[in-house]
Amino acid sequence: MRLAQLTAEYVTFKQSVGMRFRAEAVILNAFCRAMGDIDITEVSPCLVDNYLTGTGPLTAFWHRKLEALSGFYRYTISRGHISLSPLPTIIPKRPTNFNPYIYTNNEYHRLLDMTYILDKSRRSLVQTGTFRTLLLLLYGTGLRISEALSLTLSDVDLSKGLLTIRNTKFFKTRWVPVGPQLNAALIAYSKMRQKIPSPARNESAFFVTLHGTALTRGTAEKIFRRLCEQASIRRIDGGRFQPRIHDIRHTFALNRLISWYREGKDVQHLLPCLSTYLGHVNVAATQRYLTMTPELLHEASLRFQQYAFEGGRKS
Repeated sequence: MRLAQLTAEYVTFKQSVGMRFRAEAVILNAFCRAMGDIDITEVSPCLVDNYLTGTGPLTAFWHRKLEALSGFYRYTISRGHISLSPLPTIIPKRPTNFNPYIYTNNEYHRLLDMTYILDKSRRSLVQTGTFRTLLLLLYGTGLRISEALSLTLSDVDLSKGLLTIRNTKFFKTRWVPVGPQLNAALIAYSKMRQKIPSPARNESAFFVTLHGTALTRGTAEKIFRRLCEQASIRRIDGGRFQPRIHDIRHTFALNRLISWYREGKDVQHLLPCLSTYLGHVNVAATQRYLTMTPELLHEASLRFQQYAFEGGRKS
């Protein structure tokens, strides 16, 4: 059987049993393109190794691709299409954990200020107000970029200051309340949004281009990369990746933690609340977002000193 045909069959099977399987489908489709129009029996270990290795340094995505291919080849072997898997038997060690970029307040405001270049460009299909509001929403709620761009008009209840986030990464739907300032910004954008076509009425996208089509993640990331360049926001710590739009979510989580420390709150008690707000399945997933920065370390040290002092005073 042809590789592409068998891959499509496998993806359909996985999705038919209730799995979203989107990321895996993207990986497998890329694998098919790399292999070309060949039969499943013609895929050699050398070809697989070339696909996994790629052209850059080893990243965690190597293992992500291997996981997707492992499931596919288990399926293929179980149905008798091949007898042996061409996947590597020696697995390289996973690279060290990726450190997200944490934006300072100054950098965030520079990003907001730079959105004016969208209205200055004749080629831009996204208005300044649209992208500025998107940045405000991401910074104020910590939503995933995919969640923000999936919002429809009916998902945004401005009278209650409440967002409905549907069918998220872990197949959950949750409510996300927003503060008064952010809600005011969403109301202002909504008034502007009314002048843009809504082909699907209330089910139309909340964040759109000038033509009323949904703003895509690819377009959002390209615009964000451009804004970072214009605002001179770049990594100088030797990190492999430059600041990403997803790093705003990490920044939100870290800022919330620092605020709780400064307010004297019980951080350990509140972490499950943050997990629920971010749409994580457990606290461990949230803890991976909490990069130790000098500011966080300082606040944690102050809290420790406070407890130590109180303990010493009571004894």
